[in-house]
Amino acid sequence: MSTSKASFSHRGLTSLMSAAGFLVMGVSGLVAYFMPQGRIAYWNDWHFWGLTKTQWGNIHIISSILFMVAIGFHIYLNWKPFISYLKGKAAQMKGRKRELWITLAALVLVVAAGIKPFPPLSWLVDLNAFLKAAWVTSPAHEPPFGHAEELTLKVFCKKMRIPPATAVELLKQKGWQGIDLQSPVLDIARLNHTAPVALYALIKPLEKPVEAAAPAGHAYSAQEVEERFAGTGIGNKTLAEVAAAAGQTPQAVKARLRAVGLSMGPEQTLKAAADGNGLATPLEMLKAMLVDGYQPQR
Repeated sequence: MSTSKASFSHRGLTSLMSAAGFLVMGVSGLVAYFMPQGRIAYWNDWHFWGLTKTQWGNIHIISSILFMVAIGFHIYLNWKPFISYLKGKAAQMKGRKRELWITLAALVLVVAAGIKPFPPLSWLVDLNAFLKAAWVTSPAHEPPFGHAEELTLKVFCKKMRIPPATAVELLKQKGWQGIDLQSPVLDIARLNHTAPVALYALIKPLEKPVEAAAPAGHAYSAQEVEERFAGTGIGNKTLAEVAAAAGQTPQAVKARLRAVGLSMGPEQTLKAAADGNGLATPLEMLKAMLVDGYQPQR
């Protein structure tokens, strides 16, 4: 009895590649749905199944391309049957115009909801935002500014008003390895099997307070606020801390907020208050706190 080796099947290959691409694309898309926002993921060095946010994103992109390429080859190899199938379906659909219009309407609604969400499809977007926000259980999970983990330790310390040499000494005392002022914060944290948020938590007590930009009670302009406080990490400060840093009284700050219909809890950070009031950035909240009659951008 003799056996013959089965010939290579291009159609079988494209079918398997399509299925594989679809499976991986679906799983990575589901992970992307609930993974934290980039600033949170990178600052806390978020992983899922051992993979970072960037790696999951790469997997989703590559598997999507694999799926599209496999589908393209599948259509090419089955062009005649595919055309015959479409013609047959077109003939069947002549008597099913309602189904066709319903399908087209559903497609338009999905695209429109993606551009400008509306219920009930917007509930999926709202759930996505809720799941991403759920990762932040403490103000410490928020980075002091965007992409802070990418800066070298030296630049990060200077930006946060921390003496670099003192920070290095403290980290070494705590047993950290590979402390190099020219290395990115994320690399140092990973070398020590932790996240940038843990590194910052250790050296944060060395942070020098933001000096008041002007004498107590100074009348700020919006431009002055931006020039003085942008990139200083003030988004992580409470109302009382912001007032102290700006040479203002908490009462004066609260009065300005009330005048423009805004509010801020005593334990809220500036960033959390900006998000809660629907403002574009924490700086917009800060301008409303320090500039008389300022109307913040939403």
